[in-house]
Amino acid sequence: MKRILIIGSKDSGSKNNPTVLADSLRNNGVDTMVIFWEDLSFTIKTSEVHVSAGTVRIADYEAELVVALGWYKTGSKSYYRDVAYSLALYLRHHDIPFWNSEMAHQRSVSKLSCMVELALANISVPDTVFYMDTSLLQKTDITLPVVVKAAAASRGEFNYFVHTFDEVMSKAAEGTPILIQPFLENDHDLRVICFGGKPAKILKRSRSAGANTHLNNTSQGGSAVWLALDEVPSSLLTEAEKICSVMNRELAGIDFIPDASASCGYSCLEVNAIPQLTSGVDADKKLESLAAYLVAEQRSNQ
Repeated sequence: MKRILIIGSKDSGSKNNPTVLADSLRNNGVDTMVIFWEDLSFTIKTSEVHVSAGTVRIADYEAELVVALGWYKTGSKSYYRDVAYSLALYLRHHDIPFWNSEMAHQRSVSKLSCMVELALANISVPDTVFYMDTSLLQKTDITLPVVVKAAAASRGEFNYFVHTFDEVMSKAAEGTPILIQPFLENDHDLRVICFGGKPAKILKRSRSAGANTHLNNTSQGGSAVWLALDEVPSSLLTEAEKICSVMNRELAGIDFIPDASASCGYSCLEVNAIPQLTSGVDADKKLESLAAYLVAEQRSNQ
């Protein structure tokens, strides 16, 4: 007998109600379990991802098939789609069949799925925790201080360095899906701009001494200098190229932060599909570099 795991939404109403579907299947001899999107949590470490509902990991249900309902939402709940994509990556990693498989045929649109995708590819990322229902953080042990950031924010927006659990819950209460990560001591980060899936330019970003922020982003007041490719470890360049391959991004802006535990000395914070080519620091320099790359590629193909 197949064991089916149904994942649905608590607010489904009568349309695609996971409980009604499960009851019908059980009445017809199918071993069925139900969990809800809203109860999911993700624990992400380099090469290790766990998705749980309450205290039970999804992979431990030993389901022969997962049926996902109610994940393609719009408006303020469109983030369900990225959570579904993250879950699909996890299920595929564990060779667990799932319907509909189109859930995996998306692209990463938030830091959550980015962290999942990279971690499963054994690329160094900061330890990350994500809860669909942030009230469940009340039952979680968190080693403070931490960085709390919105899963879908950019340019350093909604990114806080917090020292108390009350601060964590205060940020969580603002309603946007959040990631929680440890603060990695640093005095800079790197934006690696890739063309054709390979590193082309590197921007070293640093916050000023005594700045009232933990962020190095230039959009948050940080300064920036360009580095030559040979000024960073070759293993970092290899990691950047691997990230482009894993995420199918020939054009990317990859953000790295120093991390002594990472094999290349840096962990990946984020992979931007559009690395501010026409804005931000030295837009002309970035555009000239892109043009030079494309001209060289054109000549090599003639």
